[in-house]
Amino acid sequence: MTTSKYIIILLSMSFFGLTSCIDEYWPEVSRYQNQLVVDGGISNDLPPYTIKLSKSSPANEIDYMPYSGCTLIIEDGDGEQEYLKETEEGTYQSSTNGMQGSIGQKYRLKIQTPDGKSYESDYDYIKNPVTIENVYAKTETQESNEVDHTLYGYQFYVSTENTISDSNFYLWKLEYTSHYQSDYFIKYYYDGQVRLFQPIDSLFNCYYTGSVKSIYTFNTDQLTNKKLENYPLHFVNTESRMLSLRYSLNVNQHTISKKAFKFWSALEEQNSEQGSLYSRQPYQIQGNIKNVNDEGEPVLGYFLVSGVDTKRIFVDRPEVPFYYTDCTINDGNYKQYAELYWADPVFYPIYIIVYEGNRAVPGQPCADCRQRGGTIVKPEFWED
Repeated sequence: MTTSKYIIILLSMSFFGLTSCIDEYWPEVSRYQNQLVVDGGISNDLPPYTIKLSKSSPANEIDYMPYSGCTLIIEDGDGEQEYLKETEEGTYQSSTNGMQGSIGQKYRLKIQTPDGKSYESDYDYIKNPVTIENVYAKTETQESNEVDHTLYGYQFYVSTENTISDSNFYLWKLEYTSHYQSDYFIKYYYDGQVRLFQPIDSLFNCYYTGSVKSIYTFNTDQLTNKKLENYPLHFVNTESRMLSLRYSLNVNQHTISKKAFKFWSALEEQNSEQGSLYSRQPYQIQGNIKNVNDEGEPVLGYFLVSGVDTKRIFVDRPEVPFYYTDCTINDGNYKQYAELYWADPVFYPIYIIVYEGNRAVPGQPCADCRQRGGTIVKPEFWED
């Protein structure tokens, strides 16, 4: 989920469970509908840099609406510029051999929309990134109202190196990759006739990569020792196949300005306060982007300028209970094989397994791991 999703959720309040002793508060969110949403930034990391533009959706119809056809420019403090190319609808990228963010330099984003509006962010400097000392995982448990049992899984932690700065402001962005497997090997497939499937394990192993939705921020103002140790980040449980074989978490630690920290920490707080609408009224979180000709226009999101350090960790399947459902074979699966002749060609190819000596058509995600969202292509960074 991108920043735009978080902000849309911020504006999409739920009003269920009201009691007669509480006055309802209906925020004026209509002025935040169909507004520009900006998500992305520049860092000292290697290019390309990605900026996503979208439009905010109505509060009762949360949806991601990419904003295409815009002109985007990243400009540094010396006036050097790079135009971004729209690689897919609403997604804009710099060149792989173009401008690279430099520590100590300042940058801003300029946007020109198809309807003639001009937007730009404030200048911000790339901070000297604080180095990650360690990322590690521990098997832990959590309680949840959504299930009737204890959640088991891995809790990830981060520690930083020592730093000479008295105040450091952190934002962590996390990406994960899970290696998982199908339940059955494919023996045959049907595309109008039954054919031998080779090799039988070619759709057995998959890798799924995604971004952790939660926001994590911290500042060291109140710490005597500015070295951050054992700070809790992502918890991943065993309710799905994500930890079923091997899992990798990539931690991007952004050292950011105080203004950027205020934005991201406020967004973190808003997204963690479920059901707290009546303890504090919702408010728009002000980013660093404005309409050049109309500063009163709400613009959602943030152009992030940061120093970044990255560390990846791999963990194997933990020795704790798992609660995802394994695939099973019953009489209906054998019957489906017997009736393949009647199958609609739109479903071709249909994968067939041999179970207890007989041919059966399982639920296709049970045989084709790609149908659970992953790819059979092993990532270049992967370590077995």
